[in-house]
Amino acid sequence: MENEEKDKLNSIPYFKRLFMLCLLFFKLGIVNFGGGYALLPLLSKELVEKRGWTTDEELADYYAVGQCTPGAIAVNVSTFIGCKICGTLGGILATVSFVLPAFIIIFIIATVLTNFNQNPFVVNALAGINVVVFVLILSAVKKLSKKSIIDIFGLLIAITVAFMAIFLKAIPLYVYVIAAAILGLLINIIKEKRFESKYKIKEENIEEPKEENEEPKEENIEEPKEEKIEKKVNKVNKEKLTKKDVLMFIFGIFVGLLTGLIGAISLIFVKNKKYRNGLIVTSFFWIIIAVCLLVSIITNNYVYFEIYFNFFRIGACAFGGGLATFPFLEELGKTTGWYTEEQLTAMLAISESTPGAMGINMSTYVGYSVSLGVYNNYFLAFVGSIISTLGLVSPSIIVILIVSLFLKKFRTNKYVNFIFYGLRAASIGLIIAAAYSVLRVALFNVVDPLADVKEHYDIISAFNQTVEYFKTNDGANFFSVIYKYLTLLLDFRAVMVALVFGIFIFKFKKHPVLYIAIGAVVGIILQMGNVSL
Repeated sequence: MENEEKDKLNSIPYFKRLFMLCLLFFKLGIVNFGGGYALLPLLSKELVEKRGWTTDEELADYYAVGQCTPGAIAVNVSTFIGCKICGTLGGILATVSFVLPAFIIIFIIATVLTNFNQNPFVVNALAGINVVVFVLILSAVKKLSKKSIIDIFGLLIAITVAFMAIFLKAIPLYVYVIAAAILGLLINIIKEKRFESKYKIKEENIEEPKEENEEPKEENIEEPKEEKIEKKVNKVNKEKLTKKDVLMFIFGIFVGLLTGLIGAISLIFVKNKKYRNGLIVTSFFWIIIAVCLLVSIITNNYVYFEIYFNFFRIGACAFGGGLATFPFLEELGKTTGWYTEEQLTAMLAISESTPGAMGINMSTYVGYSVSLGVYNNYFLAFVGSIISTLGLVSPSIIVILIVSLFLKKFRTNKYVNFIFYGLRAASIGLIIAAAYSVLRVALFNVVDPLADVKEHYDIISAFNQTVEYFKTNDGANFFSVIYKYLTLLLDFRAVMVALVFGIFIFKFKKHPVLYIAIGAVVGIILQMGNVSL
């Protein structure tokens, strides 16, 4: 089967195959609504049934590893398939082609939002959409938790990360990601050792029955020479990759990252194919840096570097799909002041309603809005959106291209699984923290409705005001204090809308676009943005 796939691929000239690959993933990028798993049936039809370029088993492998590595699952799978069909260059171009349609759509939407976000209809519609987004995130947490949290230790990691991400803003989120990976490794090593010691004790207590008429075991039975040769041939055929190949590929990446474009000169002298592929992986990284440097020198402003490296960091730390980027984006908004919680939540709603991975869509919007605010130039804003999008996908491309070399070993390695046990739980915790941020915007009251920039209550600020109320009102009893706290904290109109949508979303598995559209209409009718029409 594998040889047949190779024959089909090799029968097509390389550049024609590369063009077909880019065209296919561009088309898939247009119709990819609903996240990475919604792409699976389309991939199976196009690549397995129609073209015979891969198998369903391989697609399952790509998805299994794609959800364990940084970045959006759909993007990771695109890189895997592109790498298999057209090598390293194919992996890069398949990813870019898949991202391109969503990038174009989000760029157009971002332009419209920038010009019309003060419109009363837009403000009220987004307020209704925010409520729907909050419920959709809760639905996603429920769905992801079934696979990501498998025992009490995973649950504890998720709860701890969520609590600390919400209330300890001083600690960067990537610290929790690293700590969760280490915890996952340690917990599973301890569990494994305890299981082994318990199993050994049980094994020692079991006595093997002695058989009186036990026949001597046959030893040193030689296999026929033909079977031995056949096994050796099959073994050689299965070993597609040597340790030298892997080392040369990683060394090529290291040289590329260390020396930049100058390292490309070694393409002339080093003939090893894997080493050259390693250099190609990092070449696009340095092209982006060169563009950033050129624009920075011309404009005397280095915001492009900030955009690229901030999104590169987010792409490297976000495990668990596009939604996992949301808490990092929230943190970035607070530390840089590039955008508000309301803008981020609105973009999350738009990302749910448009094709492409959610993290990619959001990075495109942020890169555009930040660059436009700094340069006040639409062309430079367009370049900024490209840089932010490539920044987010860069780590995922580099990691997936390395992993694709030894995919099966990576997937079955127990220590890798131990680490991802902690990473998946941490991702759930971070998504819960992100849900709390959306909750504040969607369901909590505004502190000062007349302020230019809306600031919402949180659990602590509402509690502090309630304590002040209790101190200044001698007749206040327990129930009046609770009522005061809830009226300060919650917008009951939004709470009722959230409950209604919650019932429908959890009971009827309709497309998120439908709920978001209804939420926008409800927001306009009820004037949930508190802006009169």
